[in-house]
Amino acid sequence: MAPATDQPKYGGTFTLTGTSPTFWGAAISNRAPAQSGYVLQKILNIDRTKGPAGSGQVDYSGGATSFDDVVGFLAESWKTPEVGVWVLDIRRGVHFALDPTSAASRLVNGREMTAEDVAYSIEYIRDTPSSWINLAEPTFIKNTTVERTGPWQITIKTAKDPATGYLWIMGGGGNGYIWPKEFLQKYGTTNEWRDQVGTGPYIITDFVADSSLTYRKNPNYWEKNPVGPGRGDQLPYVDGVKILIIPDASTRLAAFRSGKIDYLAGILLEDGQNLLKANPALKSYQTISAPYQVAMRTDKKELPYKDLRVRQALMMATDMEGMKQGLYKGQAEIIDSPARKLYTGVYTPLEQLPASTQELYKYNPEKAKQLLKEAGYPTGFKAKIAITTANADLAAVLKDQWSKVGIDLELQVKDTTVFNTLFSTRGYDELYFSVFPGGTGALFTRYGNNYFRGPNNFNLSYANDPPGSDPIIEQHFQDVQKYVMVNYPKAEEIMKQLNLYTMSQAFLIPTPAPYAYTMWQPWIKNYYGEGASEYWLQYLWIDQDLKKSLGR
Repeated sequence: MAPATDQPKYGGTFTLTGTSPTFWGAAISNRAPAQSGYVLQKILNIDRTKGPAGSGQVDYSGGATSFDDVVGFLAESWKTPEVGVWVLDIRRGVHFALDPTSAASRLVNGREMTAEDVAYSIEYIRDTPSSWINLAEPTFIKNTTVERTGPWQITIKTAKDPATGYLWIMGGGGNGYIWPKEFLQKYGTTNEWRDQVGTGPYIITDFVADSSLTYRKNPNYWEKNPVGPGRGDQLPYVDGVKILIIPDASTRLAAFRSGKIDYLAGILLEDGQNLLKANPALKSYQTISAPYQVAMRTDKKELPYKDLRVRQALMMATDMEGMKQGLYKGQAEIIDSPARKLYTGVYTPLEQLPASTQELYKYNPEKAKQLLKEAGYPTGFKAKIAITTANADLAAVLKDQWSKVGIDLELQVKDTTVFNTLFSTRGYDELYFSVFPGGTGALFTRYGNNYFRGPNNFNLSYANDPPGSDPIIEQHFQDVQKYVMVNYPKAEEIMKQLNLYTMSQAFLIPTPAPYAYTMWQPWIKNYYGEGASEYWLQYLWIDQDLKKSLGR
């Protein structure tokens, strides 16, 4: 997709769909706040000049592919003189947004962000037990220190597990955002949507649960457009953002088709093709949706899943190729986790896997029965799996397939709040079916092995938990620590080998990852299919003349 040549224009409201936020505060219920890219911002971000709006070297549909794609954001620049040490030079001239209707915002009064705010934000999430990072990576964060090494400089030292630092502090994972110090002291554990103060391009003005979120432009936003015809323009371009909460997929499609919403992600391939056929002027980008995977309580000795033979049997009882062809008309990837083919340094194609691992991805119910018999389950066993209405149909396919090897699978439908709590606490009973585990090898999570080590809530199958209980995973993890930040190619080589091991151990039972579309209306400009909202939200603009000419 070629970069835009039109001169950007200001104004208009950008409308999209989303979910109803549950967690708003900096440190609430061990979960992340809801305002990334809108109100809250992080220390580092992608280099937009290398993306589709610039040179086109990286498409950013899955974020940065290497550290060459990362630039300073709230930290203007940084260096890593040794493993576990980040020296950040904090950007000057960044102000917190001021909303006169919010007491929390009036407390800060739109003042300039300082190095002390950045340092204190990191210390706050470290020292507050209810922050997500304290649940997910306690060893890492409890051994993290922050030094004020200059008026606009801080030095962060991560003495333990430094490979996780990029995700959880620099890259905005979990609670890795920057707030005003005085705001955290008074409002850090609040869970009110009105109590939001950040440096982002928008200010939240209204929230109606299960209905909508409304934002207006931050008139004192700090960033300027770095590339393209609008280079040097003050951002953001649009006056406001409206998020409509539309749970039903067919209703979302209808809203996009009618022009009620400007942008829609996660459109199934067939639906997207039908939309393009009806309206060729629509803009689109083809992506891969994260696969649903079955996590298992391998920590419970009374359950079968600690036995590798059982896990391998469940793999062989899953007809992945049949799902790919029958459910997705061949438009899906059998392997998308723990590494997506986009991330070549840590990805191994199916045909290049060891023969014994390739076998796991091929439907073989007879071999599955044999493995179950060897494990002491000659007639199978009963099992319970936590699901939601969103994945109930796919879970029913699994239930049918597994029944052929004697697995009597009980589908337990949970409401969204309960299901998400089971994720954050890893408190499910036996099996858990979601898109949360495994990862894709994205840069933010690539080196930390968050999905297969320790008490991290993404480690839903309790692999190598506690750390060291699986010596192979632990040794690879420790080896990565020696090279991350100083020799990334070597670190990637180690992670690639670790991925081969975790796949062979069948800690997760994957289903195919379907191709999908991200689509947007023709009047949305300066957007090219990039992933997370913080990569693009402030840069897009609306061609209101074109929109009007199309009768919308």
